[in-house]
This record gives sequence, C-alpha cells and structure tokens, in this order.
Amino acid sequence: MPRAAAKPKKLLSPSRIMVAALGVALFAWLLYLPSLRNGFVWDDVILIGSPDIQRLDGAAAKRIFTTNFWDASDATSGMYRPLTTLSFYTDYQVHGSRAAGFHQTNIILNAAACAMVFLVVLEMFSQPLLALIAALWFAAFPMHVESVAWVSGRTDIIATLFLLISLWFYARWRKSGRLTLAVASFLSYALALLSKEVAVVLPMVIAAYELPHFAGNRKGNSGRWALLISMGAFLVAYFVARKLLLGSSLGLSRVTHGVVQAVALTFSIVAHYTYKLIYPFRLSPESNFAPPSQFLNPHTLVGVAVGALAIASIIKWKRNRAFVFGMAVVTCGLAPVIHIVPANQIVAERLLYFPSFGCAVLVALVVAHLLERWRGATIAIFSLLLLAFCARTVMGTLVWKDDPTLFSKAVRLSPNDPTAHFDYGVTLAEQGRYQEAIAEFQRSTQLYPAYADAWSAMGRAEDKLGHHADGLEHCKRAAEIAPDDPRFLNDLGTLQFQTKDYAGAAQTFRRVLELRPQHGYARFNLGLALYQQSDFESAIEEFKALPNKDADFPVAWFFLADCQARAGHVADGAESATHFLAIHKQEDAMANRARQIVNGEK
Repeated sequence: MPRAAAKPKKLLSPSRIMVAALGVALFAWLLYLPSLRNGFVWDDVILIGSPDIQRLDGAAAKRIFTTNFWDASDATSGMYRPLTTLSFYTDYQVHGSRAAGFHQTNIILNAAACAMVFLVVLEMFSQPLLALIAALWFAAFPMHVESVAWVSGRTDIIATLFLLISLWFYARWRKSGRLTLAVASFLSYALALLSKEVAVVLPMVIAAYELPHFAGNRKGNSGRWALLISMGAFLVAYFVARKLLLGSSLGLSRVTHGVVQAVALTFSIVAHYTYKLIYPFRLSPESNFAPPSQFLNPHTLVGVAVGALAIASIIKWKRNRAFVFGMAVVTCGLAPVIHIVPANQIVAERLLYFPSFGCAVLVALVVAHLLERWRGATIAIFSLLLLAFCARTVMGTLVWKDDPTLFSKAVRLSPNDPTAHFDYGVTLAEQGRYQEAIAEFQRSTQLYPAYADAWSAMGRAEDKLGHHADGLEHCKRAAEIAPDDPRFLNDLGTLQFQTKDYAGAAQTFRRVLELRPQHGYARFNLGLALYQQSDFESAIEEFKALPNKDADFPVAWFFLADCQARAGHVADGAESATHFLAIHKQEDAMANRARQIVNGEK
C-alpha cells in the first residue's frame, strides 16, 4: 500500500475541478435513467400516500417534526427523518402522484452525492486521480440500486449527501481556518441527522481521520477538538429530543437471545456485507438470514477473520491517511447496521450506501498504486470492472419496475427468506390473488413461526376469501406474538368487528388507542363497535375525538349525528348532520337519514 502523499500531485484548477465533478454527476445520472419508467413499489405507497405529504399545513408540519417516520402507517419504528419526509412533500407539490418525478429526484440526489465523493477525496488528499477513481467506482457500484431505484431508499442518499458536504466543508476549514466553513460543516451534519439515523457516525469518522494528527502534532488542535465536541453535543441533544418526541430512542426490539447469539449475528453480518462489497453483482431486495444459533459457524468465523484483518491492516498502514480514512468510513458506517443496537432488518443492500464510499476510497488507493507499476493492464482491468458494474446497475434498476417484478425476483433469489415470501404474498393479495398469497404467507410462517406480519396478513387474506374463522385465528396468533404492536391489534379488531363480535372489537380497539392514542382508524372503528352495541354516548365521545374528520373520515360525521339523535341530543345531531350533508355529495341512504336528523327525527 503506497503512502497517501508519496509524491506531490499537481492540483487541478477550479474550472477543471468543476468540470470533473459535473462529469461524474452526469455519468451517475445516465446510469439510473432507466428507473424513470418505474412506479411506486413496496413502502412507497404508504409514504407517498401520507396526507401529511400531500397537503402540508401547520398541523402536518408539526407531526413531521414530532412523530416517527412511519406515522402515516401503524408502524412504531421510532425512526425520525423529517428532512426526508419534507423532500417527499416537495416532490409531491412539483410532480403530484407521478412516480417518474420522485425517481428523477433520487437520480439527481445520487448524482450530487457521486460528485461530492470526488470533491471530498480531492479536498482531503489533493490527489485528482485518486478522487476520480473513487467517484467513478462509487457511482457505478451496483449495491446502490436499491437506494436510487426505490423512491423510499432516498433516506440513505440524502443522509450520505449531507455527510459528504459536511466532510467537504471540514476539509476546507482545516486548510483555511475560516469559522464559516466550520459552521457549515456542523450544520450539514445536523441536516444529515435529520435525514437518517446512520449519520451519527460522522464524528467517529473525523476522529479516525484526525488521529495521526492529534498524536503527532499537539499544537493547533483546539479548533478541531471544539468542532468534534460540538458535533458530539448536538448528537446527545438529538437523542434526547428523539426520546422526548418519540418516547423511545429507537423503538426496535432485538432479534437475538443472549450475548453469544448477539455477537455471532454481528460477525455474520460483517461477513455478509464484506461479500457484498467485494462481489456486488448478486442484487436482491430481500437477503435476510436467521440469527446463527451458535457462535462456531462459517459466517461468524469469516466475520471474525475480516475484523482481525481490518485491525491488522490499519496498524500496518496507519500512516496512510487515505487508507485510514477509507477504513474508518467502512467500519464506522457499518457500526449502526450490524445489530450492535437493534435494527428492524438484519441486512439490506441500501445500508451499504455510505460505507461503500469508504470502500471506493480503498479501491482507488489500490488502483492508483497498480497504475504506477502496470499501467496498461490496470487500466484494462479497471475499465472492464467498471463496465460490468454499469451493466449490472442498469439491469438492477429494471427489477424495481413494480411489486410483482421485484418480489417474484426476491423469492427466486432467496427462497429461504421469510421476508421475501411475505412481501410477495402482500403483492399477490393486492392483486386479489388471495389463495396464492396465503401460500406465500404459509411459507413465511414455516420458515419463521414467530413472523407476526405474515400471520396477520394471512388472516386478512383468509377473511377476503370468506374464511372468517381461519382469518380470526391467524390474526389472534399475530397479536399473541406481538401483543404491544397496534398494527396486529387493529387487524384483529377489524376481523372481530366483521364477525360481529362487537364487544371484543371494542376492547381490542381500546388497547390500540392505549398504545397509540393518535390511531385514527382504531378510534373510528371503536366508535362503530360502540354504535353497533347501542352505546351511543360512548360512541359520541369517540367520534368527537376523531381528528381530521372532514378529510380522513367524513362518514364519521354521519355516525356522530345518528348517535346524537338516537341519544336524544336533537340539536347537536342536526348540526352534525348538516355538516355531513355539506361535505357528502352523494344521494344515498346516509344522505336520506341525515336529512331526517336535520328535521328532528330520532
């Protein structure tokens, strides 16, 4: 491994730097143009369909900054990503519900991140060739397909883009000492944290980069320490704010049992991601694996070997700041996603977006070193690899065309992954192919008996086929597995209501509201269950407490009016019925009944 500054390099002029950065951005933009034909897939429908994204008023803005990222759904993930949500809102104002506009934003953000890779490496190490190789490798890296070709994958792109901008300002500040650059670096880091939680690693990356300087030159370190301490203080404040706003730091539960299995899983994930970084050609949206039951297994031992090799290489080439920096980005970037802390998914390709920046720096170092010895052969091999990357990236974007294409591919690639079967089953159910969907859900529960999502989805599918008893039993199983998850309780309550167990449904919906007081569907359904039991006074309370009735639950005004009339509150009933008729433009039985209530009939 050569020293990072083995010989002085001639710096590029500002105009040439700009041209090179724009060239990298154009290269990355062209690679992902095929994804403009793709639609919304997987989680996109939930995120883009959120009323807060489609109409941002004061209340919606407050929810964006005070609730979890998945507040539009029933999920209680504890993810806090308001800046990403605002980017979806901006896209919706510009493009409406056209998926191509959202994909174009992803492509542009990724192109900007690739250009920033070039600028950051150039600013930090003053080696144009190293910067160009790293940027091209990063731009073509096939493991980025999930982040770029999937609208919801934007979280990693935005967070990485702001991390790169922060590093660029930091590197410029180190050279000039201008306070405004340090402030810009700090603010960019703050924006990265508001985009995705993985941004927490930046202070560790900077500390690793500065470690040789801190050890060898004790003068002039106060400013760097001050910035690192400021970032650390903001990080503490960030987690305190998350705790206050979301009620938990992460809201995720650990998938392992005991220290041994937890450590084994961490090293297994290290082995998995190392394979993906070295051989990024086997793309799959679902590549989960079960936590290893014992420490002595091949994946875990490979992970241990990788960790030992990484430590040994850092010790050997600790004077090469580019190498140390690349290793710091990889190791620190992976730290939040190898289950040292709980995560909602064991592995995912999108989680390699930022760590692959470090890998690109390491690859660039190797290529630059080989160019000095075997120029022709190195250029040929690097060009072929880059071409292969480009071809795999372009083909990978086509898989994200729609849900059936995506998840049928996932099942073929990962036949023993319960999540792949679950997601394919959800897709089949959305197409009305309930019997096929049930088969996929059954396969999921065979592979992972404690898969509450699959049990609940199977219950809903059975109910659609008229198998109400089977559906109810499956939903009960999901609620038993995850008794504090409002999603499964809401599904159970819905099936209890449909089987006319109104008392049981009311009890279940009340439990949902205990866990999540702002759950609109649970409150509306609770009101309906009380209405069916002729408990009109209690139903009135629930319908009155329901927020956003005009937009989200206009029919709630009818049931409120009917409950008020039947409970003897004639004037209140007439007022609610009048409001209902003002927003309900159809001529149907509800409209006729509302007019009767307006006329004073019970």
